[in-house]
Amino acid sequence: MKSFADMWRTEIALIAFAVGVGVAQLSPMLPSRSLCLAVLAASVCLGLVLWFRATWRTTLRIAIVVALIGASFSLWRAELRMADQLPTAWEAQDIEIVGVIDELPQADANGVRFAFEVEKVLTAEATVPERIALGWYKPSIKELQGEPLPNLRPGERWQLTVRLKRPHGYANPAGFDTEAWLLENNLRATGSVRGDEPNRLLAANAGRVSDQVHRLRDRLRERMTTALADARYAGVLIALAIGDQRAIAESDWALFNATGVSHLLSISGAHVTLFAGWVAWCVFGLWRRSPACVALLPAQKAAAVTAALVAICYALLAGFAVPAQRTCFMLLTAAAALLLNRSLSPWLILLWALMVVLLIDPWAVSAAGFWFSFCAVALLLYVTVGRVGRRPGWQLVLVTQCAVTFGLAPVALALFQQVSIVGPIANAVAIPLITLVVVPLTLLWMIVPIDALLRLAEQLIAWLAVLLQWLMTLPFPVWTQHAPPWWTVALAIAGCLLLLAPRGIGFRWLGALWCVPLFIVSPARPAQGEFEMTVLDIGQGTAVVIRTAERTLVYDTGPRWTDTSDAGSRLIVPYLRASGSSRIDGLVVSHLDIDHSGGANSLLRSTPVGWMLTSVFAESDIVKTANERKIPVNGCRAGQRWEWDGVKFEVLHPSAESYDLAKLKTNDRSCVIKVTARSASALLTADIEAKSEAALVEQYGKALQSDALLIPHHGSQTSSTAGFIDAVSPSIALINAGYRNRFGHPREAVLARYTDRNIAVLRTDWHGAITIRSVDRFATIEKWRDTRSRYWVDRPDPADKRPIE
Repeated sequence: MKSFADMWRTEIALIAFAVGVGVAQLSPMLPSRSLCLAVLAASVCLGLVLWFRATWRTTLRIAIVVALIGASFSLWRAELRMADQLPTAWEAQDIEIVGVIDELPQADANGVRFAFEVEKVLTAEATVPERIALGWYKPSIKELQGEPLPNLRPGERWQLTVRLKRPHGYANPAGFDTEAWLLENNLRATGSVRGDEPNRLLAANAGRVSDQVHRLRDRLRERMTTALADARYAGVLIALAIGDQRAIAESDWALFNATGVSHLLSISGAHVTLFAGWVAWCVFGLWRRSPACVALLPAQKAAAVTAALVAICYALLAGFAVPAQRTCFMLLTAAAALLLNRSLSPWLILLWALMVVLLIDPWAVSAAGFWFSFCAVALLLYVTVGRVGRRPGWQLVLVTQCAVTFGLAPVALALFQQVSIVGPIANAVAIPLITLVVVPLTLLWMIVPIDALLRLAEQLIAWLAVLLQWLMTLPFPVWTQHAPPWWTVALAIAGCLLLLAPRGIGFRWLGALWCVPLFIVSPARPAQGEFEMTVLDIGQGTAVVIRTAERTLVYDTGPRWTDTSDAGSRLIVPYLRASGSSRIDGLVVSHLDIDHSGGANSLLRSTPVGWMLTSVFAESDIVKTANERKIPVNGCRAGQRWEWDGVKFEVLHPSAESYDLAKLKTNDRSCVIKVTARSASALLTADIEAKSEAALVEQYGKALQSDALLIPHHGSQTSSTAGFIDAVSPSIALINAGYRNRFGHPREAVLARYTDRNIAVLRTDWHGAITIRSVDRFATIEKWRDTRSRYWVDRPDPADKRPIE
């Protein structure tokens, strides 16, 4: 009699392959290509030998060997891709290239962004990766600002002059990993088109097969945009039709995420399956009526093959995201089994699809959509396949909805630190409305271009949004919390599986207990009398979070990039949520410069704030927003003091009289705050310049001494005078600066003043987010690029400091 391991040998091997691929992505560095290939070849040979030996021990050995196959294969693929890189010497240099626009260009008010496949490098001795991400921005010179940019189309061949940099994103705890996303999408450099150089179109259509798909998607997008004109939710229908989600407004994404329906706004497996099922049903009905066709191939098999092919075509049209890939490969596996007269379990079909997805894209495991897609289907199979008895239709719908809602909650908390409480209600309406009405109307319009179909679909989305907005007015619509430790996530998933187990299994109630640590095991906070200071990596700007035993202070809010995107919502809020800070007890906006105040409005609107301290005048939008939210606002003046949990805070600058000086630069009105704990102190200086530094030295003298200093004005030449550095006499100096920023911050001469005094300099552009703890005079320093050590994480060369202009 076969053992469990032998009966499930194939499933175990497929799971082991996926585990091996996933574990490989945790590697801090890549082995050599030859070593990867040697391990891969040896593992394949050993696996083939073991496969034909039928013992449970052999099955376990096969699992280990297959995991090695997955890991070595993934690392080999990674080594190949990482080898295609931009040499450091060619960063920030003008390079002339020829290539093809490789996907749908994304235009906004500032310019257009697109992927570019490089065919030829015209600049002598220059090396450029095969595929890069470019932005073509409107000129900043006033005389040229009225000149329109070219209307870029996918598949066009251009000769461009570009300036590039290596893949480098913001590196913060709980932040989006831009470098991993660039790696997965094979974008091995980023940069901009030089608008002041001759750039010319060489061919309107490069003629590649992929170009034709992208051009079709582009035409559909253009037709939909024209048909819907200024419709509020046109971007949602475009996402449902061709998978282009970037036209959906930020505010709409926030609403859809909070109500748990965002999974419906992409080409999901359900949409692909529905469309393929319709076509298969039509083919089956017509095929069986033709004796000649049935004699050639049974109608059931013809319908299955057609469904798989239609699913592939639809998924390609929609951008071939992971959920669509998973559905395509499941349908292909099922069709192949049917053609071969083989019977495959749904679990085996899912696992074969998983393996194919990872063979094509080993980096898919780093995408949230991968986890939600495969876990959702696995949960559906878990509560339906092999269960005894038949449930009524309404009960089956209820059980599957509860299974997905509760089963995915630990995954959602691990990835996003929030779960929609109103999600089951929202999905009860949104799933049938979008899947059975909106998507069919949109697809029907693609075949029968009657604009009334699109307008009706858009109106249904608008009515759905009204319902979602009402749900958000209910008490506690969203559960948000800290980022849970990995072991609590694993334990909670096991607990959910136990709760959803068949009724014959005893002690299912224990599953609820296993979920408890997910909510109660939170990140440790500083001890009484100590503080933790994190200088976030937000590019060119400043954002610092200080946590005491019970309180949280945010000092400056980073830059605003566009009207809908800023460091507050994109970087600071996720960090606060993940670190367990559900509110901001005090918000300091040092001055009005956009790189310090740009994220303030987002923080004020999205996070409870106790009070705001600022040097910004009352007429500013920030102060108006705080007043609207009934948040107390105080002017920042020297002499203000408060104490939290044994940690003292003192405002040293600006003076009250400085507000009467109309011509005073905003930099010299920056709020300067000293934070003093039992063991150490830190001085936060924002953008003060030499004049303010001299005033501080004259007024406070040795009282300025601090163990850590946030270097004034990002290391500009206007600041960090020798007298000021000597007065503060820090052991650690920290700099908020953007990677290869156009200002050239920090300046070499300024850095030399610190290094000459044996002061350790830490930079967010090199190290990512920097966390220091006051215990033992900042003996513990955490640099996020080192802490989250992955082989794709960029580590800039300290010897090369040329800016990107």
